[in-house]
Amino acid sequence: MPKAELRSTLRRRRAALSDEVIQGWSASVTARMVGLDEVHRAEAIHCYASSLPGEVSTDGLISQFLAERRRVLCPRIRAHGQMEHREISAPSDLVDAAFGLREPDPELAPPVDPQVADLIVVPGVAFDVEGGRLGMGGGYYDRFLAQASAPAVGLAFEMQLVDALPMSAYDHRVDLIVTELRVIRCR
Repeated sequence: MPKAELRSTLRRRRAALSDEVIQGWSASVTARMVGLDEVHRAEAIHCYASSLPGEVSTDGLISQFLAERRRVLCPRIRAHGQMEHREISAPSDLVDAAFGLREPDPELAPPVDPQVADLIVVPGVAFDVEGGRLGMGGGYYDRFLAQASAPAVGLAFEMQLVDALPMSAYDHRVDLIVTELRVIRCR
């Protein structure tokens, strides 16, 4: 199936989930995520702030990381497919932004070099067990991951896993995938 068609199909399926299901499954993803050795070793974690329909909620993760006094970096979408990275000190540092996203308020969250991140938590529309990731189509995370050295963890619900994704030369794989049912070590 072509990427655009797969993206559209899975976005519709994901958006049809009830808030109760999303919150319950997200809590299970969070519980699995915080148990990872990679999380225990990380002092600075780059994490998206969830807000899209049917997306794995990162609210619990971000709150837990901040309560544990870890550095939390969140992206801001900028022009020309680029992301800016800012460090938040509280969930209230996140505000509604373009494309229905939540991002750090530039008045409250200072810019930071994303290379300080020990772990990168990424969203996706779909993943395969080899670490293939299908994003929203803008290439923001692929450009970011191309420059990053920290392991990348994709958060997804089991319904977002597919047998195989079409991958281009510029697509970047994740190292782990955490779902409500399991942790998949991709490489």
